[in-house]
Amino acid sequence: MYRDESRREVIAVSHHLRQQTEKSDFPNDCLADYVTPKSSGKADYLGAFAVTGGLEEDALAEAYDARHNDYDKIMVKAVADRLAEAFAEYLHERVRKVI
Repeated sequence: MYRDESRREVIAVSHHLRQQTEKSDFPNDCLADYVTPKSSGKADYLGAFAVTGGLEEDALAEAYDARHNDYDKIMVKAVADRLAEAFAEYLHERVRKVI
């Protein structure tokens, strides 16, 4: 990853593992397979998004934990996790339709 569009100063290198499951009909993919090689002379970009099921989820779960209420603690974490997962799927769908 480079500092700016001049692509002269490297600010980070991202390492990715190849999928480890055995496959007979297609190769084991890696995120690096989808990055344009520098030798191509073409610019490539990296994008990311982060989602959450709520900024106060941990504090609420800890409050339940302090009262020894394991059920509500687990439910808060489960609901927040599902909300974050659903929002990530929604954003992924939007990105696929735009591109």
